[in-house]
Amino acid sequence: MAAKLPPKAAKTEPAESKNTLRNSKGSERRYQNLLHSSPMGIHLFRLEEDGRLVFTGANPAADKLMHMDNSRLLGLPLEQAFPGLTSTEAPERFRKVCADNAVWHTEQFEYRDQDIAGSFELHCFQVEPGLCACMFQDRSERKIMETRLRHLTQQDPLTGIANRTMCLERIGIALQRAKRRADYRHAIIYIDLDRFKNINDTLGHTAGDAVLVDVARRLRASVRELDTVARIGSDEFVVLMEEFDSYKRPIQAIKRIRYSLSEPFVVEGEQITVTASIGLALGQDLAGSAEEALRNANLAMHHAKALGRNRIKSFTQSLLRQTLSVVRLENDMDRGLARGEFFLEFQPILRLGKTRQLFGFEALARWRHPERGLIMPGEFIPVAEDSGKVVEIGYWALREASRILTKWRERYPHLKDAMMSVNLSPQQVPKVDFLPRMREILKDTRLPAQNLKLEVTETALMQSGSSVIAKLHELRAMGVSFSVDDFGTGYSSLAYLTRLPLDHLKIDLSFVRMLEVGKDNLEIVRAIIQLATSLRMDVVAEGVENATQHDILTGLGCEYFQGYLFSRPLSEDRAEAFVQTFMSEAISS
Repeated sequence: MAAKLPPKAAKTEPAESKNTLRNSKGSERRYQNLLHSSPMGIHLFRLEEDGRLVFTGANPAADKLMHMDNSRLLGLPLEQAFPGLTSTEAPERFRKVCADNAVWHTEQFEYRDQDIAGSFELHCFQVEPGLCACMFQDRSERKIMETRLRHLTQQDPLTGIANRTMCLERIGIALQRAKRRADYRHAIIYIDLDRFKNINDTLGHTAGDAVLVDVARRLRASVRELDTVARIGSDEFVVLMEEFDSYKRPIQAIKRIRYSLSEPFVVEGEQITVTASIGLALGQDLAGSAEEALRNANLAMHHAKALGRNRIKSFTQSLLRQTLSVVRLENDMDRGLARGEFFLEFQPILRLGKTRQLFGFEALARWRHPERGLIMPGEFIPVAEDSGKVVEIGYWALREASRILTKWRERYPHLKDAMMSVNLSPQQVPKVDFLPRMREILKDTRLPAQNLKLEVTETALMQSGSSVIAKLHELRAMGVSFSVDDFGTGYSSLAYLTRLPLDHLKIDLSFVRMLEVGKDNLEIVRAIIQLATSLRMDVVAEGVENATQHDILTGLGCEYFQGYLFSRPLSEDRAEAFVQTFMSEAISS
């Protein structure tokens, strides 16, 4: 509040008149203590018989709050003492308080005249019939502080742009405008920096923060002043665009954003390249709330990231349906494990050299969903990997496969050297309890370590650190063997492969299927077999479906085979029947 001392009082009563107005009425004397002790300003107004309101008292706090000597206004009609009240509801409110013992309270009352300006909280009550007290305090500073606090709670402290709270508030306002106006357009651009964690891990969080600040600056420079730019996560930004003539505008803005981010970031003399995965949700897409609208853009961003990062994807209803289906599938996994809905099938692996031998089986996880029926690994394994549930599914498969092979070995002595191949998730090995759980499973199922083969993908091995490799070597020392699954689809180096405790290379079925098509594919398979031989490893060809593929692979020196030519994946009972049949054929031959 900015108040000025009036240069001259509108009217000055004689001193004896002031004393009379201050002290003439005994009831008013009873409120002198209240007037003088209250930290809130207090004005007294009396309702005269002719309906006029007269200012009859003030306390020291009122003088302090209004920066003036209120005694100079005593005895004046309200409209002369405080002319700014005449155009407000205050006079009528005061009359009701004086006459009807009403109470009036308002938290924000704006007062303006040529001498006083401010925002006040008022609380008015009757002192006695015809006399009211108006207690007030200045809320101008509080209002400024509340505005500042509101700004702080809606601002990202690092970058200075809007935070998640303000972003959602602005989106909510945009949704309301869209309901009222048919021509209103808005769009949400969700930006996630790719592999930003690598910057923090290699250069430190100070460098990472500098990049985030510069990203915010570049985003603001890439859009209009009226658009909202917000940081809603560690490395996640949102741009809310409003009031544009065509939905081409957000696409143009995204192009500017990508171009801006393509310029290297210079931090402490280091040049850093940053890419971003971007999701777009247009206002024409249905959204019932700000959270839902933001979720739609987020889903599109994650779809872009899943496709290889540094991409742009728009939200669609089919994407939402697909995501909801994945979420339901993920939620059903825990129930499925608990209720025994998962089961294993077993595909025989044969060694076809001079003699025909049953080398072992590969255990393949299946899910019999109570509502959807059979769900194959190609659908549920990626979901399990994204959610982390693949770890428990992996241990379940390992325990179940080990138990079954132990049972078969006890029934059929011919299988004492048979191997059980089980896929090992790269998420399992880094866990602290990996080795203890592996030992526990082997102990509980009574399966010798020499009968277990763990299959790891080539890509997972290439991304493994020294601690992971050390754990694999420890298992190898126990007797467990290892196979590189889908070999040839990644980017293995010979030097790296020599560090790993590998026993087998498995040729990916995509190469096997192309053997009959072109010479190049034949040479690739030949090179893989020669590499395995030089590293003293055996080669398993998977996906062998016909005799021609078998003959070509045999000619290249491959001895281990797996595929439909020999057997499809079998249930536990049918796999045991396969063992019996195979034994009978071996004996008869």
